[in-house]
Amino acid sequence: MFSTISAVVGGLGMFMLGMWLMSEGLRMAAGNTLHQLLQHWTRTRLHGLGMGFFLTALIQHSGAVTVATIGFTNAGLLTLERAIWIIFGTNIGTTVTAWLVAMIGFNFKIAAFALPLIGIGMLLKISQGEKAVAWLGQALVGFGVLFLGIDVLKDSFADLGAAISLDITTGHLATDILLFTGIGFLATVLLQSSSLMLAITMTALAGGIIGLMPAAAVVVGSNIGSTSTAVFSSFGSTAAAKRVVSSHVIFNLLTASVTLLILAPLLAILHFVQQLLVDVPAETTTLALFHTLFNLLGILLIWPIANRLVNWLEHRFISKEDELGKARYLDKHALNLPSLAMHGLVKETQRVAEMALKAAADSINFERLHPDLKKNQQYCEQIILAIGEYSHQLYKQNLPESVSEKLPVLLRINQYYAAISELAVMLNKNRGTLETTMASHIEAQLNDFYKDCLSLVSAANINDSGESDITHQMDSLESNYQSLKSLLLRRGAEGTLSIARMEKLLTAISQARRICQQSMKAFNYFQNSQFETDQN
Repeated sequence: MFSTISAVVGGLGMFMLGMWLMSEGLRMAAGNTLHQLLQHWTRTRLHGLGMGFFLTALIQHSGAVTVATIGFTNAGLLTLERAIWIIFGTNIGTTVTAWLVAMIGFNFKIAAFALPLIGIGMLLKISQGEKAVAWLGQALVGFGVLFLGIDVLKDSFADLGAAISLDITTGHLATDILLFTGIGFLATVLLQSSSLMLAITMTALAGGIIGLMPAAAVVVGSNIGSTSTAVFSSFGSTAAAKRVVSSHVIFNLLTASVTLLILAPLLAILHFVQQLLVDVPAETTTLALFHTLFNLLGILLIWPIANRLVNWLEHRFISKEDELGKARYLDKHALNLPSLAMHGLVKETQRVAEMALKAAADSINFERLHPDLKKNQQYCEQIILAIGEYSHQLYKQNLPESVSEKLPVLLRINQYYAAISELAVMLNKNRGTLETTMASHIEAQLNDFYKDCLSLVSAANINDSGESDITHQMDSLESNYQSLKSLLLRRGAEGTLSIARMEKLLTAISQARRICQQSMKAFNYFQNSQFETDQN
């Protein structure tokens, strides 16, 4: 008995190791391909479903695709409507695991093809360095190890089947179904892998440890438990992440609830159909069929209410802090994909630019004291601090040169916006202390100068895709500034303008000029670095 239990533990370990090697190898081999696929091939519901299915079937890890989708949503590359269909597609993608286990794990001599895969994969991994082919080699190793683990589990559960039975019954069908659903849910939460739980259930079913009805209930519970990976990843995350995760939980709960209500007749129908095709249908194949059918049922249930679900979720998890003082696009899970992480940093910088330049325009176009400018400055500082910390974490990754060269530039640009938001507060406060009346010719020249400043600040908006000759505008503004400064100094020397008031006016126009200088520098650095700002 001890040796059998040890074999079960070892088989589980081999399965998990194989899953990790395969998922990580395929993810690294794909590089930025995942970025491109999710961004450009999810424009419709069917495309989103297909992409979620394809990626999950490819890397055999629905949790990884879910977490990546959350990251793309945070980075502003995916809308909520696109993201939810990818998530729903991952559920269908998990059915491939069931069919691989059912068709290969129980019908072929696994060692005959698994061992050569491991050998070929390791040869590629060792000989190809860090190339994509080397990571594909690692994926082959993982695929082989995964099925060796299934082989060990199959033999071990066959031995345990004679001594142990989990066909527990309370005498009430509904209670039994809920009991095994709970077991599947808890086990998946603990293991953090619905694929592993599915493989365990199928091998236990093949070994006679558990019956078909309890096994089906366990699979349904495991489907609910698979949402825990996404839920855990959303802790402390943005509103966008929480909306995507909520859609995942709602979909799985809806699917599970309806499936559990019709579980017994559904299994009976499947078994009857199989008997029409084969004399002695394998229960593992029945379970694989059931797993596929109930996931497709979920798509049919969610399809007519998807738009209302999106609209409802769009109005959830909204707070002032999320909207203003908290980074929206910096997702920790995107750090493994530098291009995605950089896109999030650019989006966040554009957001800072919008806040800082609006504050600058409010302070230059002075009508009254703006009490919100100080809060705006604090929000900018919080986001810029988050950008700096995120950039530091990203810099620790193995970055391509195109990304590593742009990170310092992006930090410099954010420092310009930090200075702009601070100057906006100072200018607004300084202009609030000035008297309301002055000589008409001074007031007219001051108004012209501030209009030029407003025009330049507006032209320096990095969120606008159009080109702007901002350097020429700055040269013109500099000439106006020197002329206005000379006028104020002359009037102060003549005594027609008090020295105290002259100094305040000189400080105010100097602050406005510095705002324009910082705006021009940020704009030019952003344009010259050719950051990608396309939105889909």
